[in-house]
Order: sequence, then C-alpha cells, then structure tokens
Amino acid sequence: MSGATKELAQGGAQEARASGWRRWVPWVLIVLAALIGLVASLNVWVKRQALSTDNWTSASGQMLENDQIRNALSVYLVDQLYQNVDVGKALQERLPPATKQLGPPIAAALEPALVRTTDTLLGRPRVQALWKNANRRAHKAFIALIDDKHEVLSTTNGNVVLNLRPLVEQVVARTGIGERVLAQLPEDAGQIVVMKDSQLGTARQAVKVVRVMSYFLVFLVMALFAAAVYIATGRRRKMLLYVGMSMLIVGLIVLIVRRFAGNYLVDALTNNPDAKRPVSAAWAIGTELLRNVGFNILVYGSLVVVGAWIAGPSRPAVALRRVSAPTMRAHPAFIFGLVTVVFLIVLVTGPTDGSRVFPLLVLFAFALFGAELLRRQTEREFPRDDAPQVEEEAPQARPALGAGP
Repeated sequence: MSGATKELAQGGAQEARASGWRRWVPWVLIVLAALIGLVASLNVWVKRQALSTDNWTSASGQMLENDQIRNALSVYLVDQLYQNVDVGKALQERLPPATKQLGPPIAAALEPALVRTTDTLLGRPRVQALWKNANRRAHKAFIALIDDKHEVLSTTNGNVVLNLRPLVEQVVARTGIGERVLAQLPEDAGQIVVMKDSQLGTARQAVKVVRVMSYFLVFLVMALFAAAVYIATGRRRKMLLYVGMSMLIVGLIVLIVRRFAGNYLVDALTNNPDAKRPVSAAWAIGTELLRNVGFNILVYGSLVVVGAWIAGPSRPAVALRRVSAPTMRAHPAFIFGLVTVVFLIVLVTGPTDGSRVFPLLVLFAFALFGAELLRRQTEREFPRDDAPQVEEEAPQARPALGAGP
C-alpha cells in the first residue's frame, strides 16, 4: 500500500471515530463565524468610509468627477443663488433705465444656462480642489465633534457643516452681476448641515462601537474558524474546505447587499428618473470600499478552498503532491516562499488600505502553518524511498558444491 493510500485510509478511520459534540460543534462554529463575518464586513466598511478623512475626501472627489452628480450639484448651487437673491432685481439695477423691465425675464432665461456654466466650472481642477477641501474640513469637524473638541465647531454652533459657499461665489462671479449679489447672499448660503449638535451623543456611541468592533469582530471570526478546524478531528481538511466555502458565500452576500440596498435606497429617496441617476452614482462611489471588502473576502475564501483541495484525496491533488514531493524534500523553504509570494500579490494588487494589513498578517501566519502541515503530509505520503522498484525474489539455497541433483 502506498503512502498516499495509507494516509487516506487513516483519515477515513479518524473520521469514523469522530462522534458526539466533535461532529456538530464545528458546523455551529462555522455558521456562527459566517454570520459574524457578514456583520464585521459592514462594520469595517463603515469605519473605513465614514471615519477616515482621506477615504471620505477621495470619495467626494470621485463624486464631483461624475457627470450626473456634478450636474445635480450645479442645479443645487444655482438654486441656492436664486433662492437667496432676487437675481431679476439685481439685473434691473445694472440695466439701462429703458430696459430695466427685462431684468426678471433675463434672470429666468439665464438660470438653465447658468446651470450648464456651473457644471463646466465644477469640472475645472481648481474648483474640484475647493470641493475636496470643503469635504475634508467638514469631515475633520465631524471627527473633532466625535472626539469632544467643541472649539473646532464654534463658528457653526456645534454643527458639522459642509460649506459650499466658495463654490456659490464662483458661480456668482461667472454671472457677471458682480459684488452686489454676493453682498446679498446670507452667511449660510450653500451650507449643508451634515450633523447637528443634538445628535452628538448618539453619534459618539455609534462611533465607539464601530471603532472597537472593527478589529474585534474580524479576529473573532478567524478564531471561530480556527477552532472549528481544530475540533474536527479526522475531518479537518473537510472543515477547512467548508470554511473557504462559507467565506465565498459571505463575500457574495456582501456584494448582493450592496447592489440591492442601493436600488432600494434610490427608489426610497426619489421617484424622479433624472434624480435617480445621480443618487445611484453617489451610492456606487460611497460603497466602493464595501465592494472592495466583498472582493477581498472572495479572494481569501478562494485561497482557502484551493489549499483544502490540494490537501484532498482527488486524483489531481494527489498527483500534484506526488510531483512536488521531491522539491519539498530538497527545498523545504520553497512552499513557504510560494505562500509569501501569494501574500505579497494579494497585499499589493488587492483593494486595500492600512486597516487591512493586520488581519491579513494573521491570515498569512495561518497560511504558513497550513503550508507546513501540507509539507509534512506530502512527506508522509511520498517518502524518499517510495519509488516503484522491482521486487527481487528471495534467494534460493544453493546446493552444496559437488552435490548431485
């Protein structure tokens, strides 16, 4: 019997001996870890998107670069101008006496053209820089509010405000109606209240929970998966395969939730088809990190499934181990180098940020441990002297010299 056949036979015997709580507890741990992993994925997205000033600013910049969102913002800025200033009257003051009555009609005709002009203006790099700076200041004010630094918000009465007034001023300058209109604009023109001071307590509690749970839940999921594999005596490779499959399911659910939650949100916010497009675009940009989390989980799950398959009893897997056995014996560090290369590829090419490095390092440690177990399994299955040889017949006793037949 070959080493591989003995290994499979021993595994089958151990699996047959596994009984009682060791048969059902691993399944409970895997299901529980998958459910917690789904919550952890959403929690990680909220932390990276809502609590990171750089990610927030980057997403806001992408929004302004989107044609539909930029057009919607152009409409908002022009509306702010017309709601706060009597543009028709301002034009009457600049027109000759004989044509002053044309001020209101000109103002009405100017509005759609002004929207197009504003859209062009918002596409310019300098104006987009103003937009990013406004979002960065608003987010820093939000974090300061959460961290109990009230003095930062003294000029906005304790509210977190996205100040778009500089953009409104740029629009006014493009109209050619001058400083009189700017003087008539109220101080809060173009200011969007992101959070009121009365919402401070709830926001602080929510942020504390998100910050604490972001790492705790991820490491809890890893611990539950590891415990499920460890407890399943005689079925560890099979449990590892199910761990990878559960990760694939969680990744798919995250992507599905992102898709259908976005559709529900868009339908709930507006019934206007023209307004749905910018809202949908904003959702897609704002949940890009959630999409990245889903893809990351799919990548990790795929690697776990591949690892479990390589250690499995299928003919291609056994053949692969047989072919790699000489290399593993001669160069034991080869498999660890291969795992390291895969880790670096995932780290460099995958969608990530700094918060993903620590959980990924833990996964890397598990991968190295699994690689060592695979190497030992391969050596047991295909030892150095396990090569096909022609069995020699036992030597027969020679007749004594001179003896007759």
